[in-house]
Amino acid sequence: MTETQAPIPDIEAASRRVRELSERMLETSKQNGLSWLEAYEHVLDSMLKLEQQAAKGSQVEWINTLATTHADFVREMSSVYLSTVRDQLA
Repeated sequence: MTETQAPIPDIEAASRRVRELSERMLETSKQNGLSWLEAYEHVLDSMLKLEQQAAKGSQVEWINTLATTHADFVREMSSVYLSTVRDQLA
């Protein structure tokens, strides 16, 4: 019967490489998540500004008030949500 030795150094090296790769993937995912979050925030703000400009263009006071109230509400709610997500990614 022949005795086989377990390739422990190979397993340890592979385990270290997998761990390093996992850490790099997590860091890259966080960076991409933050970039996406910033882009989303910018697009949302642009859409809300457009909504308010369109309402002002109607020259009907209640439409302007409604659009402004809606935009303010969405900004406040998204600010809380996006800051929570940003904290989780950081």
